[in-house]
Amino acid sequence: MKRILILCTCLTFLTCCADRETIDEIQVVNSIGYDYIPQSNKVRGTILYPIYKYGPTEEPSIIAATANSSFDIPLRLNNKSSLPVAFGQLRSIVMGKEFATHGVEELVNTIARNPDLGRNIKLSIVDGNAHELLSSVTKKKIKDYQFISNLIEQNIRTENLPNTNLQIFLFSFFSDDRDPYLPVLAQEKDAIKLKGLALFKEQKVVTTIGMKETFLFKLLTSGTKHGRYSVKIKESDRKGEIILQNLRTKTKYEIKGNHQHPSIVAHLTVDGLVKEFPGWIDLTDPASIKMVEKMLQKDIEKDGDAFIKKLQQHKIDPICFTDYVRSKTRGFNSEKFKSQYPDMNIEVKARVHLIQTGISN
Repeated sequence: MKRILILCTCLTFLTCCADRETIDEIQVVNSIGYDYIPQSNKVRGTILYPIYKYGPTEEPSIIAATANSSFDIPLRLNNKSSLPVAFGQLRSIVMGKEFATHGVEELVNTIARNPDLGRNIKLSIVDGNAHELLSSVTKKKIKDYQFISNLIEQNIRTENLPNTNLQIFLFSFFSDDRDPYLPVLAQEKDAIKLKGLALFKEQKVVTTIGMKETFLFKLLTSGTKHGRYSVKIKESDRKGEIILQNLRTKTKYEIKGNHQHPSIVAHLTVDGLVKEFPGWIDLTDPASIKMVEKMLQKDIEKDGDAFIKKLQQHKIDPICFTDYVRSKTRGFNSEKFKSQYPDMNIEVKARVHLIQTGISN
């Protein structure tokens, strides 16, 4: 029994040594960025990876290389690295604005066929240059080589960002009846912030939306337990802002009209609390609470209708209205629905219930 125990201990020790040696012999990439260079019609790839020092500390660093296509980028990066570049621990892929508007089909086909990549990788578009964004992570103010993936994940869990990862993006990208979307990042000096969503038509970004519209997007796609929504309020000569913290939302769709001329109503039931409100509003008064609920309800409906009209103008359907109508329609004709979609009557109906109130200014 002792011999077996000693043998197992030795094998465990040797395995740990082998794993450690493997890690030390490769360049573990955490993030990769792609930029399109129009002057030379080439692609620049930039990788962000940790340099491990003595003890638990690590420091982010970058390597960049240019190539004729995104497919050739890993080879060019390997030519500049002292260790083999490994993408098995990749956490985020960042695309520059020029790259995304030029077209992402080649890159998507490359990453879709790569078995080494996890399906939970966070993809995003940067409003600017991916190389500069990844370079900012190496600056002293961030010092976190997983900052981008953590930023996106945190905003999915607690704020306005709808669920997104490589698997969700690929499913929408290769679908005939839904359009993909990705988070938009922006750089402010040495800081990185979430700016909104980029919406695709086929393989190119055609428009972007801000964080307020992103809240509506999240409600319309799945309902949610998180997110914030702000409304400007004015009464006589008094002004202020109300910020709604969403606690729970139920989303239900209804088809009206006939199969030849369908219309869609999105019913949103929002339970929330008021995080901030002007001091001249008394939220201990039931009449004031009803007034604020009506105001929030009216604003969500107005902004929701405007947001859907924007999608219709660009002939994109990231909300997946097509899939919903298909599931409810016998003999559904996809091409006919797409031709009707830009002029279809789609409206938002909201009910807001204030469960709690926050702190007044």
